[in-house]
Amino acid sequence: MGGQAEKTQAVKGRPGRRPWSRGRRIGTLLCAVLAVGLAALGVRYLLSEELEVTFYHLYSPKAAGGENIRVIVLSDLHDREFGADNQELVDQIAALRPDLIAVAGDMVNADDGRLDVVLSLCGRLVEIAPVYYGPGNHESHLMYEQGSDLERLLTEQGVHVLVNRAEAVTINKTPMLIGGLTTSVEGYEEYGAGFFQEYERSGAFKLLIAHYPSLFYDHLAQGAVDLGVCGHYHGGQVRLPFVGGLYHGDTGLFPKYSGGMYRLARGTIFVSRGMGGHSGFPRVNDRPELAVIDINGRPEPGRS
Repeated sequence: MGGQAEKTQAVKGRPGRRPWSRGRRIGTLLCAVLAVGLAALGVRYLLSEELEVTFYHLYSPKAAGGENIRVIVLSDLHDREFGADNQELVDQIAALRPDLIAVAGDMVNADDGRLDVVLSLCGRLVEIAPVYYGPGNHESHLMYEQGSDLERLLTEQGVHVLVNRAEAVTINKTPMLIGGLTTSVEGYEEYGAGFFQEYERSGAFKLLIAHYPSLFYDHLAQGAVDLGVCGHYHGGQVRLPFVGGLYHGDTGLFPKYSGGMYRLARGTIFVSRGMGGHSGFPRVNDRPELAVIDINGRPEPGRS
């Protein structure tokens, strides 16, 4: 019997049978709470709608005397407001002190015909810097299919509306030719080719506002454009690390130019991620963008 008692005692004392201590239970609970909190923060970050200011530098030997030209790029607002009456957006732009503001289209929604947001915004932006506006597909639909007075109303606000035309201007001693190419890929040969062939002959710094990045896939890939400014793709709606934008209806998966600066054969284009949306699908890892491009004759870091 003594042997049996010893055996039973050994079983009861076997390692791993003791219940968790109170400290271990609390530690596990805290780890679970921390994991849930981190996951919630991650989701909040990925779905953030907070306006992001991004900065880019473009070297150009055409920039006279090394003076900087600061361009702010806006696109694809789709009637969205940052603060009451877009006051937050206006304040940020004013603080950045741009030399010009380039608007790459789709600031409105064609299906509701609302103009008050864009007119109010542009009316205040022209007090900060000259505004050059290249209409997108939503503005074109309003103006040419619904008979909207948007172009006239913007012009009355002091906005330079560029529909397949360009204006010469000198900014900080640098001659510039600011143009607007308002056409889709399908309509380029009929509506845009004549303008662009004349436009690219200029020896001035050429800033071209063209809503559709896909124009630079084929038609303008070899074009002599110092800086092309585009929008339309909304950053690909979902941004993947090291890959870029995931999808746009015009191109399918992985648009070639979905957001950022791209070097082409004879120039550079910038594609804005935009500031709003129209499809109802959320922006994922794709915060609304207020882009700042500084153009000057100072070499880029690492460039001799």
